[in-house]
Amino acid sequence: MIGALINFEKPVVAAVHGAAIGGGTTMLTHCDFVYAGESAKFQMPFINLALVPEFGTSYSIPARIGYLRAAELIELGLPFDAQRAGELGLVTRVVPDQKLLATATETAQKLAEKPTIALQACKRLMRQPVRAQLEQAAKLENEEFSVRVRSADAKEAFTAFIEKRRPDFTRTKNSATAA
Repeated sequence: MIGALINFEKPVVAAVHGAAIGGGTTMLTHCDFVYAGESAKFQMPFINLALVPEFGTSYSIPARIGYLRAAELIELGLPFDAQRAGELGLVTRVVPDQKLLATATETAQKLAEKPTIALQACKRLMRQPVRAQLEQAAKLENEEFSVRVRSADAKEAFTAFIEKRRPDFTRTKNSATAA
C-alpha cells in the first residue's frame, strides 16, 4: 500500500475528522492536501507499543517539521490536536468540523478542473527528489517493525493494553539480561 501511495500520480486530498492514530497520521504525509476538522486528534503511538513508525515516516516527518519536533512526536508518542498539527505543517488547514468535507470536496473539484497531465507532472516533479528516500525509509521501517513486533517489549505493551494497565518495560529488561 505504501508503495502505491508514494508513487500515486494524481493529487490526494484528505479530510481528517475524529482520530488519526498511527498509520492514520503517518499516511497523511503522502497526501497533497490535508484538511483537519478543529476537533481532530492525531498520534503516532508506535513507541508506546515498543514499535517503530511506518509508511516512510522516519524520513517524511523530520523532513517536513524538523528533527526536534519529529523526535517529540515519534519518540514520546503523545497525542496532539488539530491546531498543533497545523502549527507543525502536518495539515494544509484546520477548518470548522462542519465545513471539513465541503472544504476537501471544493479542493478536489478545483483540482479536477486543472489540466490533468500538467497537474500530474507538477506532483511528479515535486515528489521526485524525495521518492527514493521515502521508499528506502519504508523498507527499513518494515524490516525493523517485523523485529520489534515480536520483541519482549512489544509483547508486554500489547498485554498491558489488553489488561488495561501501564506497561512495565523493566520486566522485559530484567528478563533480557537474565537470558
